Amino acid sequence: MTNIYKRIALVSTLLLFFMMPLFQSLLFDADTQGSIEINKNIDAKFIQSDKKIILLFFGYVGCADICTPLLQELSNLYTSKEFEIHQKDVEVLFINLTPEIDALQPDLFAKFFNKNFNGVYLSKKEILTLDRNFGLFFSQDLSDATQLNHTDYLYLIQNDKDIKTVKSIYTTHPLKTKKLIDDIILISSKK
Repeated sequence: MTNIYKRIALVSTLLLFFMMPLFQSLLFDADTQGSIEINKNIDAKFIQSDKKIILLFFGYVGCADICTPLLQELSNLYTSKEFEIHQKDVEVLFINLTPEIDALQPDLFAKFFNKNFNGVYLSKKEILTLDRNFGLFFSQDLSDATQLNHTDYLYLIQNDKDIKTVKSIYTTHPLKTKKLIDDIILISSKK
């Protein structure tokens, strides 16, 4: 009888663990038209950029389910005619969540999608501070130790010298590119 309860608890935990991010995305998307305005100053020393706007995405090298499609979509957007005039103001950063890999891998992974994208390697200690600043959810996959479960949000950060402000967070399934471009235009037009 105890084994049945353990199995029920395990299945329930797995369902909750895998379904919660999907549920959050659907709920988040329905209420906010694909984004939510934050306006929160953050301490993110790993953002080393002189560009006015940072598009920040957290994932891991080799992620085929979330990272690869989003980075490809961002590359398509970044190279589109409509985005061309904003390239000078916008940097796309891919932040790797798996410190066990070689430090060069995140940048190579990001540049595979677009030569202008940058990948950032963080130590385990640096990764542990991310959830406080970004409300980030990530954990080792229970069925495959080589994979990571993580939230799939895109962060729009206004970069003013030493002050970094998360302006908006976007759901990526689907990414509302028109809303993203409108928000970039709004930030770019402010002096």
